[in-house]
Amino acid sequence: MTECNTSTNKILKILETNKLIAAPLAGVTTPPFRKIMRRFFNGLIYTEMVSVEGIKRKMDRTLSYLSVTETDQPLGVQLFGSKPESYTEAISVLKDYLQPEFIDINMGCPVKKVLKSGSGCAMMKDPINSADILRATKKAAGDIPVTIKIRLGMNRSTLNYDEFIKFAYEEGAEAVTLHGRTRADMFSGTVDYDLIADAKSKAKLPIIGNGDVMDVPTYKKMLDTGVDGVMIGRGMMKQPWIFEALNNGQDPADYMSFDRLYELIKELVEFEKIYKGEMFFLEGVKKYIIWFLKGMPGSAALRNGLYSTATEKEMFDMLDEFFDRLKNP
Repeated sequence: MTECNTSTNKILKILETNKLIAAPLAGVTTPPFRKIMRRFFNGLIYTEMVSVEGIKRKMDRTLSYLSVTETDQPLGVQLFGSKPESYTEAISVLKDYLQPEFIDINMGCPVKKVLKSGSGCAMMKDPINSADILRATKKAAGDIPVTIKIRLGMNRSTLNYDEFIKFAYEEGAEAVTLHGRTRADMFSGTVDYDLIADAKSKAKLPIIGNGDVMDVPTYKKMLDTGVDGVMIGRGMMKQPWIFEALNNGQDPADYMSFDRLYELIKELVEFEKIYKGEMFFLEGVKKYIIWFLKGMPGSAALRNGLYSTATEKEMFDMLDEFFDRLKNP
């Protein structure tokens, strides 16, 4: 039922060539990780979620989340906050640092720390203020397209995704990403494909489905709802190659050879070193390595060992032994 102008809708243009979108994930979609994803994906990637309050105050740590690399195209920035005027001020500052292809408003994060500020999924309790925020963002963004990301509602008795999709269309949003759970669900159970399909059938703008896409069957299941695109979040934390694998119709779990995976880890270490510096990169990169290797023989013991390493050499000595055992069981 999409009634938006398909000839000018920028997100539909991107989705024509790649239906997948990389979700904004706090502490994950950093510049080094985005460079790794670009080895496998030429579609839309979002930054980490960024506070409008931090941007407008020009806080150094917040502004660091807006760092970009030469491979960051197309790139969207996801913002969170609960005050319309803060979005106006933040976007004015944002434009001095970069010109993103999209600005997304997070109205779906279920984490308590975010909800306490009235942001994220807490915004689904106040559709009037949320619409005001979208209106203010659209005005401040100018020619930059704006999208929103929501859940089904706060809980099963207060489902209001349709109300948010309606005002998103009326206020000129480019698309809505819908995670198929409520805030109360957090990440438990499975996404509600029927409600995602219901949302798409009624929507007058593009709907991007989100939740539980980990392999070919779950990707197909999401596409079967009729959505215009599919956003992958947690599925890419362990497998940033998931985009290339799914586009090739292959299972991400078996997609990477041991040699290729180890080379990818080495690349990420170098990217992290450049981004964070020699003194600070090591602890941060370990979490990615552990995610990438999770489920492989010996990975549990490796996890404990990696966290005890104090130098890059110690870490790679341990990884050399781990991959040797994988290739020569």
